Amino acid sequence: MQVHEGGCLCGRVRFRSIAAPLDSGYCHCRMCQKNSGAPVVAYVEFPATTISWTGGVPNEYQSSVYGRRMFCAACGSFLAFRSEQDPSTIVINTASFDVPSAFPPAKHIFTDSRVGWFEIHDSLQRYPAGAR
Repeated sequence: MQVHEGGCLCGRVRFRSIAAPLDSGYCHCRMCQKNSGAPVVAYVEFPATTISWTGGVPNEYQSSVYGRRMFCAACGSFLAFRSEQDPSTIVINTASFDVPSAFPPAKHIFTDSRVGWFEIHDSLQRYPAGAR
């Protein structure tokens, strides 16, 4: 069993994953850009049943008809995304893990929303929208 932990900037919200990831990548969608303030967000997807909140519980924001974003109410750190279409999985912000290097991205999604000056210099698969 793989165990990975992480949390928010201030440490009030903590989580644990007890499974191998289902997917990983870079998301270039406008919602991730606006939510993070960055041109791209690295993410890791897990079965929802394998993630537990071990210190505090994140607040949630219904960001669209597609999903909810989870964040720490104290420091504002973006932690996770939960799809309304597929609640069986949860997408965790890679940088919120204690060891983010454990989850190298496998692809780029929503590249049709890529910020023009942000150049992609790797050979990972690119998808104009979501990959599924």
